[in-house]
Amino acid sequence: MTRFLIFVEQKGDEPRKASLEILSKAYGLAVSGDASVEAVAVGPVSENVKEKVLPYVSRFVQIAGPGLDSYTAEGVAAALGIYAQESKPDVILAGATNLGRDFFPRLAVLLGSGIASDATEMDIRDGAIHFVRPMYGGKVLSEVSFTATPALATIRPNAYPVTQPGEARGEFVTKEVDVSGTIKTKVIRVERQDRKRADLTEAETIVAGGRGMKAQENFQLLEDLAEVIGATVGASRSVVDAKWRDQEDQVGKSGKTVSPKLYIAAGISGAIHHIMGMDTSKVIVAINRDPEAPIFNVATYGIVGDLFEVVPALTAEFRKRLAR
Repeated sequence: MTRFLIFVEQKGDEPRKASLEILSKAYGLAVSGDASVEAVAVGPVSENVKEKVLPYVSRFVQIAGPGLDSYTAEGVAAALGIYAQESKPDVILAGATNLGRDFFPRLAVLLGSGIASDATEMDIRDGAIHFVRPMYGGKVLSEVSFTATPALATIRPNAYPVTQPGEARGEFVTKEVDVSGTIKTKVIRVERQDRKRADLTEAETIVAGGRGMKAQENFQLLEDLAEVIGATVGASRSVVDAKWRDQEDQVGKSGKTVSPKLYIAAGISGAIHHIMGMDTSKVIVAINRDPEAPIFNVATYGIVGDLFEVVPALTAEFRKRLAR
C-alpha cells in the first residue's frame, strides 16, 4: 500500500482547488485499496479548511511553531521535512502552483529525494508510483518512476476533477516544531489583491489575448467575453512586456502554466514560450487573421478572421444561449 502525504495549500480560509484535486485523486486510490492518504498544512488552519479536507484523509496534520504563521520557503520546507522524516510517507505531493514550485525543490534537497515537477498524471502500477510530465514545451511526455522513497511531485492544476468524498472523517492533530533557526527571510507585510475570477492556474476557462489586440483598451473585448462565460483573462508575454496587462496575467514559460477545460486565444501568434504554458488545455480555440499562425498547430478549433469581429460575435452568441 502506497502512503501519500499531501500538502494542503490555503487561500484565505479555503483550501486551494489544486490541493482538493490531488486529494480527490489520492482518495480514489485509497478507496480501491491501493493507498492511504494523509494531509498536512503548515501554519494556521481555518475550521473551513478542516471541514473540507478531513473527509478525504485518515489524518490531517497541522504543523505549527515559531516563524510558521507567515509563508516562507525555508520555514515550510524545513517543517514539512521534519514531519516527513518521522512519518516516512512513500509519496509527497503538492500543487504545481507558485507556492508549490517555490518550496518543493527545497524540500526535495532536504530529504535527498527525486522530484517530478508539473506532472499531469499519476498512477500506481506493480507497487510503484508513476508520473507523467510534459517536457520540451509539451512535445514529449515523460513517464517518471522512483526507486527510492519518498517520491516527490508537484501536480499541475486542473489535472484531475474535484470529487466528493465519503462521509467518513479523519482525525485532526497539531504538531509543534521549531524551525525558526533555519528561516533567513523576514516577512514585512502580505498584500493580497482581490480578484473577482479564479486564478489563471485554477481557472476552468481562459480567454487570452496577444499583440493582435493592438492596444490595452481593446482587452475590454476579452473582459466582456470572460464576464459572459465565467472565464479568467490571460495574456501573452509581449502584451505584458508592453504593460497592457499585469505580469500575473501572463501565460507561458516565463509566466503561468495553465490547463483549463477551454482556452480561447485571440490575436496570439503561438510563439513556443507561450505554447509551453497552455498546450495541455483540454480544448483550444484560436482566433487569428493569419492562417499560417503557429497557434493553429495546437488548436482544437481555429477561426481565421478579424478578432475585432469574431470576439464580439462570440460574446453576443454566448450571452443569447446562456440566457435561455
